[in-house]
Amino acid sequence: MNILIAEDCSIIQMINEEFMNDWGHSFDMASDGIEAVKLAQKNNGKYDLGLMDIDMPKMNGIEATKIIRKTVPYFPIMALTANDEYKKECLEIGMDDFAVKPCLPDSLFAKINELTVKITTVNISENNLFVTKETPMNSQQTSVLKQLKEQNLSMISIFGTSTEATFVVNEVVPQYIEKEFAENQKQSVKFLDHNPEGKGLCRLFAKTSMVVKSFMLDEDFENENQHEIEKLKNIVISSE
Repeated sequence: MNILIAEDCSIIQMINEEFMNDWGHSFDMASDGIEAVKLAQKNNGKYDLGLMDIDMPKMNGIEATKIIRKTVPYFPIMALTANDEYKKECLEIGMDDFAVKPCLPDSLFAKINELTVKITTVNISENNLFVTKETPMNSQQTSVLKQLKEQNLSMISIFGTSTEATFVVNEVVPQYIEKEFAENQKQSVKFLDHNPEGKGLCRLFAKTSMVVKSFMLDEDFENENQHEIEKLKNIVISSE
């Protein structure tokens, strides 16, 4: 995971650096808003998350975020500041969350995990399977993914010669699909779509990438969901 940290206090910089190293995250450190903008632009927004202090010299975190939102592709940004009076303005200008310093390690770790949610993309071409994780397109999509994560669900987009569709699935279904196709050489895989607009049982065919979906009544869906949960218990969620 790659994180952009904007913080002007050298002591807090060292604390954040220690946290990132302990958690295994790579990071870039900016001492003011201008540096944060330059780093975001240099890397074209290729960050999993930004931690943005507000009261910084040369350019504050609010102005820096405004520029970042206008000039680079979206990535989640959380305000991390000692002044909770900034909360409303931070959310209004496009930040995704807000935390007050000092933030305990466990709380900060949880916040980072909440905001670094991804959309899993499955690309199928000529019997080749590529599973990747993509940053959400905007803050609304991040919010939806956060809500799904609380229910142990995730969003998966499947692309192939016959399919371009997005489904709401059990959070380990992407790993299950990859395992069944790549390791077990299965020709088709079943999974449940939890989309509230139409829950159902899907079958994905490896050769054609076609997805066939059968819609289900709520009671039947819940029974099938319990079976799927049991089936997926031994699938380990891959780390970022």
